Amino acid sequence: MIPSRRTLLRALPAALIAPGLASCTRASERLDAEANVIPHVDLSEITAVPEIADQVPAQIRERGELVNGASLDYAPGEFVGSDGTAVGFDIDIFDALGRVLGLATRTESAVFSQIIPAIGSLYDVGMSSFTIDPERLKTVSMVSYFRAGVSYAVKSGNPYDIDPADLCGKRVALQVGTYQEELAEIRTAQCRADGRPGYDVLAYVDNADAATNTAGGKADIFMADSPVTAYAIERSRGTLEAIGQIEESALNGIVIARDQPELAQAIRAAVQHLIDSGHMQRILAAWGNESGMIPVAEVDPTS
Repeated sequence: MIPSRRTLLRALPAALIAPGLASCTRASERLDAEANVIPHVDLSEITAVPEIADQVPAQIRERGELVNGASLDYAPGEFVGSDGTAVGFDIDIFDALGRVLGLATRTESAVFSQIIPAIGSLYDVGMSSFTIDPERLKTVSMVSYFRAGVSYAVKSGNPYDIDPADLCGKRVALQVGTYQEELAEIRTAQCRADGRPGYDVLAYVDNADAATNTAGGKADIFMADSPVTAYAIERSRGTLEAIGQIEESALNGIVIARDQPELAQAIRAAVQHLIDSGHMQRILAAWGNESGMIPVAEVDPTS
């Protein structure tokens, strides 16, 4: 199981990256600009569903607002838009849930590691690309809504004939401080144990640079979380394509206090309504991530 949100560490300052790896070419600047385009997702057709809204605890109904804690540094799930507001597919889904529940919504920026301890006090929910795992379920409830894993992209046409199942000696672009970096180290050790060269890891401050340099031919393959890879491909103007299968797939969940079972059931029902009505697919498709759709939302799923 992939731990936590799949990014284990926050991106390191540019000064800590090897010289040359943090710099952007003009091509990367253009791709960054394209990657920062925020799709407009119209939620106006989503209306309150009384039988679901009635399940919300009275205290929250009386307040009239649902508060979310999110670490806004993980595009395309949740990040800060050019106008300083929270954006991303998680934010759109959260706002859509509020509409189903008949509640206003507010997302508060938070340090990722401090979100779960504050659920039930500062925040009603935590929606920040949390992977559902047994350790978390010991202390909080989680409602499944999305599935993610490790995925890959190569320059369109795969000119270097890359096979993601055999990357020994290949130039692998990824973000510093992520699960992918850890995975690359593990796989490099296996390559060397087999008498072959390890991964030639090109570690960048952010995924935009890693994706851009793959599209530009400086790297053979881009390796990231599946939502990140899908978003990079969507915004690459045809210069990147997906390759291989999603690996180590795991469910993402909305975090809710364990002593709020009514809220957990209301959120589950609201997520299921978005799935069944097609609104979930529409939101995820706008962000290039419909491949993460799941058919059924559950409270505290075990697999």
